[in-house]
Amino acid sequence: MVRKCPRAKTWNLVMSCLAQHATPKLSREVKGAKLVTLWSKGGTGPMTDNGVLLYIERNGQWQIGGRFETYGGEYAVLGLSTVTIGKRTGYRLDIGQATPVTVMVDAISPVQGTQRMRRSMFCSGDSYACPEAITSCDVSVNGNAWYVFRGTLGFEDNAVNVIGDRGRAGQQCNVGQKVYLGWVNR
Repeated sequence: MVRKCPRAKTWNLVMSCLAQHATPKLSREVKGAKLVTLWSKGGTGPMTDNGVLLYIERNGQWQIGGRFETYGGEYAVLGLSTVTIGKRTGYRLDIGQATPVTVMVDAISPVQGTQRMRRSMFCSGDSYACPEAITSCDVSVNGNAWYVFRGTLGFEDNAVNVIGDRGRAGQQCNVGQKVYLGWVNR
């Protein structure tokens, strides 16, 4: 969709373009931004969730300003808001996601588990790429937590700090401490 429907003069033209390739549904909106969930039908099979696109209203048109693709994991949109970091205002998209993973419980035996994460994506609107910070991560096997991380976000000019205890994070929940946004000041 990034190449098929990158921008349009009106919101109706955006939805018309998306409808030619998938089934779009407006999920959330804040002033100057709208989030669309995309569903597609693969042949005779069921509808497939293809993630979300964030459209930003800028310079008299709507353009893609962010994207999240599921790659097969279950997810839920938890929030969409405007955020000012440093001197720049952009958008924060919060996603909760559950994904099957393989965990090595004793360095020899692989077992199936589930990883649950809360991602905060920071979209400047300049491109569809949105740097993300993970504030919550759990890996569980048979209902028991193996790895856990809980964090909070701190902001500085053009960066997000993920603050929290990484003592029980393990390899699968060891999230980065700083996310550089690369936002251009206007």
